[in-house]
Amino acid sequence: MDSSLLSIDETLETAFEIFYEMAEDNLDYDDLLAYQARFDEDGAAIVVEASADWEEHVGFDVDRDTFVEVRIGLANEDELNDVLVRMLVSRDTEQKFCHLLWKRAA
Repeated sequence: MDSSLLSIDETLETAFEIFYEMAEDNLDYDDLLAYQARFDEDGAAIVVEASADWEEHVGFDVDRDTFVEVRIGLANEDELNDVLVRMLVSRDTEQKFCHLLWKRAA
């Protein structure tokens, strides 16, 4: 593993810090309350390969060796079924980058 890349655990820790800093300003009030009420039991985050739609959101070719997608939300029976934010996060310690797509009320 490239030592200049954050580990998955470090990436998740960074993603949660960003989420907590920005959630109140970006989530629908009801989603924020539900997350706060259920976090201890149902709060979850997963790291997945960056989805194909990220290029259109960020305007550049996403290197899947450097960037991962982090999804944070509420889980039900070990499945993340209420995604509150999708984040594109660079694991490169020299080139920090994060782009967030928040859940919005329909």
